Amino acid sequence: MKTTWVLLFLFIPTCCFSKESCLNLVFCPVNYQSEKIFIEDTIAIASRLKKTAPFKDISNRISFFRLVLSPEEQKQFLQRSQGIPPLKINRALLNRTGHSIKSAYKLVLIDAKGGVSCAELSEISKVSLIILGRSRYGSADSFTKGFLHELGHSLGLRDEGLNSQAALCQPGPPNCAVTEEEAKNWWGDLAGKVSRVNYINGCCGNISYFRPTIASLMNDPDKANDFGPVNERYLTQTLQTLYRTACDTEGYK
Repeated sequence: MKTTWVLLFLFIPTCCFSKESCLNLVFCPVNYQSEKIFIEDTIAIASRLKKTAPFKDISNRISFFRLVLSPEEQKQFLQRSQGIPPLKINRALLNRTGHSIKSAYKLVLIDAKGGVSCAELSEISKVSLIILGRSRYGSADSFTKGFLHELGHSLGLRDEGLNSQAALCQPGPPNCAVTEEEAKNWWGDLAGKVSRVNYINGCCGNISYFRPTIASLMNDPDKANDFGPVNERYLTQTLQTLYRTACDTEGYK
């Protein structure tokens, strides 16, 4: 049983033609009735990403793939589950995808009928899963911001919210400190010196923890337009590793 690969040339990353590393995003539609709508959703995400700091500065290092699974393959590789995550992935699909791309990647499942979005707390050098429950978003703006929030998790950012889902995320660097002393160690050089940065109560579901800004995409995506200075600094440092890491041309392990 074979999967179908199509590289979406929304913008052509130069790393596709060299041994340099890319941020590889693999989009897979689930429960979409129309291929056209899925493509429109993916293009909307790419457009938002290109306009959002710090990703807009490395658009030539981001590659977009589309993974199409037949109904039989969806049954084979995807399994519904209660709670979070709402979908479980067969390891064979992750391995097959890795061998095809020959590098680490983020698998983005967009479930047209799903109402839950979540992502593994991970890092840029590792394969991890992002799930977007498309039906929970009332607009394209909300949907694309929701993707950025989950992408942030997949690159190592903590949840700055106070709801029950945010509480599933453990506090830690770079953006959710248990104590103010810890927060000073992580972003004290920016607090009070850079606009919006301070020691704000509440993150990872706990009001006593500290986050760096009142509003960011890691807190309330619908009310924020960016990741905030502290998170942007972390993401910039993380993305810079792409320039120091060669692609694994021997195949993903």
